[in-house]
Amino acid sequence: MKYVRFQGLELNCGTSNKRGIFQLAYELKHASSTAHYDDQQLRKNLTWLETHLQVPSVLEKGTHYRAICWFKDAAHEPLKRIWAIKFLLQEYGRTVDLIATRKPGYILYEDGWQIVAQPFRDVAQR
Repeated sequence: MKYVRFQGLELNCGTSNKRGIFQLAYELKHASSTAHYDDQQLRKNLTWLETHLQVPSVLEKGTHYRAICWFKDAAHEPLKRIWAIKFLLQEYGRTVDLIATRKPGYILYEDGWQIVAQPFRDVAQR
């Protein structure tokens, strides 16, 4: 199984991990400079993801602050929406990189579309 992650360039507070696409998307959602049509598309895709993706409770635990969310490469419908968000972010000058791995770390949560993993200490995140 391969796992994919969409991330920005900035580090997430207190970690060596880069900020994920959801953090970047919510920033754009609250920006006043987004064109009306783009804002509608962003909100439509975020609403679908919020409705259909489970928010893993493991993310709420302070002990897992370094945990990273990954999509399974077979998560076609969520990934279609994530790609749409990626393109919108890029239109507004935000860099979003796609990274992939077969070894995401210690898996703390898994469902049909996603995992949350604690990175191995000896593997630097790009």
